[in-house]
Amino acid sequence: MTIPFEASRSYVYNAARYELLPRIAEITKNFGDEPFLLRDISKKLLAETYSAEQLELRVKKAKSDATEKMSTIFGFYIPFLAENLKVFENLGGGMFKNISLEEEIAEADAAAIDVESDGAGIIYAYSFPSIVKADGARFPVKIGLTTTGDAEARVMQQCKTTCCFEYPVILGVWEVQRVAAMEDAIHSTLEARGSKRHAPGAEWFDTTIHEVESVVKFVQPSACPISR
Repeated sequence: MTIPFEASRSYVYNAARYELLPRIAEITKNFGDEPFLLRDISKKLLAETYSAEQLELRVKKAKSDATEKMSTIFGFYIPFLAENLKVFENLGGGMFKNISLEEEIAEADAAAIDVESDGAGIIYAYSFPSIVKADGARFPVKIGLTTTGDAEARVMQQCKTTCCFEYPVILGVWEVQRVAAMEDAIHSTLEARGSKRHAPGAEWFDTTIHEVESVVKFVQPSACPISR
């Protein structure tokens, strides 16, 4: 866990949202469309991540002298965030299922119709050589847009700062219509899956280039990949 542990509700919220739910989403990929009992998966993950003593720590309720165990608070926030962030579909009775790509895209694209741009442009995805993984595992990927037609120039412009430790590598470039709405749809879909990175830099997601490409092609089948 990268978030320093503390016995507080704010810690549970942040840990559940930014670290535990993405790990649960990876585990439940194997279920496909089959329902699963979320609490069984989360209990196992909590036991692997925290000591029994940490989970037994008690936290005071807001505006009350009553207290709750950390495990109980996790038990509330994990399903609450899973449903409200649209990571999973709540079937009731503690049962959840993965949200299909079609449902994710429909919601993300509906949210994107308010974007004030219908122009064509370029969607690009890049990362850095030392963090790219070739074994299918997720790694940090930046997803952005440009209307200049030159993705490489845009990426190099972003990376001309002291925060970048090596030259970037462009993983994918697509020519699309409604470029701003397209970018918003990709971001919204990945964020709904719990992949958005909690970091100072915007538009970074823990994903793979294959996942990004599948979202691009589903939203806009006419999107044209640009060879490099």
